[in-house]
Amino acid sequence: MRSDLDPDLLLIESMLAPPPLDDARRSLDYWRGRGKTLPLYRRAARREASEMAARWEERVRAAELVRFETSPVGRLMTALGIPTDWLRWVRVGKRALLLLAWTLVPWRLKLFAGGLAAAGLLVALGSVTALLLVIAQLS
Repeated sequence: MRSDLDPDLLLIESMLAPPPLDDARRSLDYWRGRGKTLPLYRRAARREASEMAARWEERVRAAELVRFETSPVGRLMTALGIPTDWLRWVRVGKRALLLLAWTLVPWRLKLFAGGLAAAGLLVALGSVTALLLVIAQLS
């Protein structure tokens, strides 16, 4: 079916397809890093870096969408008629998931976890102090 298509159309389709996900992520990392390392007085270069980072973010999203649509879950959603367009604007990071999980934790459990963390810090501080005292006595 696909071999019946015009070779020019196949070439155009392959050129318009998003880049491989790994390449897109590397390019995005490059442009983000370049924007961070440029000095403030290089405004044009910083503007170019931020624009290129925005473009590569879109390309990464498109590549992630293509990867998802070719996965078993994506194919199942397509077969069931569930649209995958919502994946274009949903961008959940690790920090957002952690914040959501933390809001779902009951306050008593949070208090208990805070107490454990404080006790751990006190034990660590006490052991470091004791170690320093022993070293001071030996010197």
